[in-house]
Amino acid sequence: MKQIILLITLLLLGAQAWTQIQIRVFTDPSLNRTYTGKLYIFTQSDTTKRIPNNPDPSQAMFAWMVKDVKDEITVTTDQASNRYLPNGMSTLKPGYYKIAGILDTDFEERGTFNAGNIYARKEAILYVDEQGKGTATIAFTSFIASRIIRETEQVKEVVLKSKLLSDFRKKDIFMKAAVRLPASYKNDSTRLYPIVFVIPGWGGTHYDMQGSMPVRRYGMDLGKDKIYVYLNPETQSPFGLHAFVDSRVNGPWGKALVEELIPHIESKYRVVKDASQRFVMGQSTGGYGSLWLQLNYPEAFGGCWSVSPDPVDFTSFIGINLYEKDVNLYTNKEGKERGIFFMQGTPTMTTRVMAAVENFTGDGEQLQAFEAEFGVPDKNGRPKQVYDHTTGKVDPAVVKSWEPYDLGKFIQRNASKLSGKINGKVHVYAGTAHNFLLNEAVTAFTQKAVTAKVPVVTELIPGADHWNIWSEAFTKRVVAEIDAKIK
Repeated sequence: MKQIILLITLLLLGAQAWTQIQIRVFTDPSLNRTYTGKLYIFTQSDTTKRIPNNPDPSQAMFAWMVKDVKDEITVTTDQASNRYLPNGMSTLKPGYYKIAGILDTDFEERGTFNAGNIYARKEAILYVDEQGKGTATIAFTSFIASRIIRETEQVKEVVLKSKLLSDFRKKDIFMKAAVRLPASYKNDSTRLYPIVFVIPGWGGTHYDMQGSMPVRRYGMDLGKDKIYVYLNPETQSPFGLHAFVDSRVNGPWGKALVEELIPHIESKYRVVKDASQRFVMGQSTGGYGSLWLQLNYPEAFGGCWSVSPDPVDFTSFIGINLYEKDVNLYTNKEGKERGIFFMQGTPTMTTRVMAAVENFTGDGEQLQAFEAEFGVPDKNGRPKQVYDHTTGKVDPAVVKSWEPYDLGKFIQRNASKLSGKINGKVHVYAGTAHNFLLNEAVTAFTQKAVTAKVPVVTELIPGADHWNIWSEAFTKRVVAEIDAKIK
């Protein structure tokens, strides 16, 4: 009997070995480096297409934690850490595939495209035969260099060590921003300028100021001359964008902005030192951050413009009422899969798939960013999970801990404190065709503000989505609203 069991075991192991898909990864020996981190391999079943920079839910993907890699390593797909991925995203059918990948060695910053990481610039081909066996070789020879700001007469970089954040994190933490001066700044050494702080959304950093997009989107060359400060909302933030919100996980980023960075910038540049001439605006996560700052530091800013903000009311958190009994992130009351990322009213994926891709990618993705921004840390300092990653069930205790960041509840509870301090200062805009249903949260927030008699300006822009809300007309409107407050 033992011999039979042994024989069956050997046969199974042999079959498993035969069906392995092996990928041999070479690194550039000239770099003379050893790598420890997370190795990602992405695939594309249509070999006429390139592999996109971000994970594609329609294609298989694989990841492995690796240690002390020097020159080369061979990995197999059956050993990949794809725990939460659906089968279609973690298996390869017979056929040809393009493959590409990156080795992430920097867990201090969110995302994988960070300095020191290596990747394959040239895609390789993997063939999987009818028995499920395949081999491929791919060279990781491209090295991601540190990003720098090339300063000009108009654009200057600011890097400031924060005592508040460093004390909280027990390590050196730096705030980063790009300051954009108006063209007139160099002509009159006595002139003082109003100042606008901009918090970009997902993927946006202060390095963007080297391009034209922020100037165009936020109308930096329009209207009255102003100094713009383009903030970096993800510096040393491994759990996702901190958005300059005071967080029990990320640290007091809002307080550090108000008490450290703003005074530092005002000491270096000719800024009107009057809070009524200091404004904050933002898009998406930055939209939430700008509104949070205005409500929590009402006397520090003369107005906020919150555009397509992350959920400002948790009765509609990407379309989900987090306070409902037995609420589930993946399915609705009828047990149907919840859709997300709507295009022209039709969801392009489910929340289950979105969560699976984020869990595959690792720390720093959108859902975890919410957990770190709104929630509390566990015993290891990581944000407590608001939902079960397998079942999708939402944890009501964690939702309870998020309540201080539900801005609809916040204005209800603090209406008397806010009275007279935010009159004419709060502006919130979203599109009616929002891709993540964030317009629903703006509607809920508005209803609570009206009930609490808290004066805010909110508007849903017909037909606009998360991004195209920034039409030329809308940009000019926002600039005009800011200019109307400049003395």
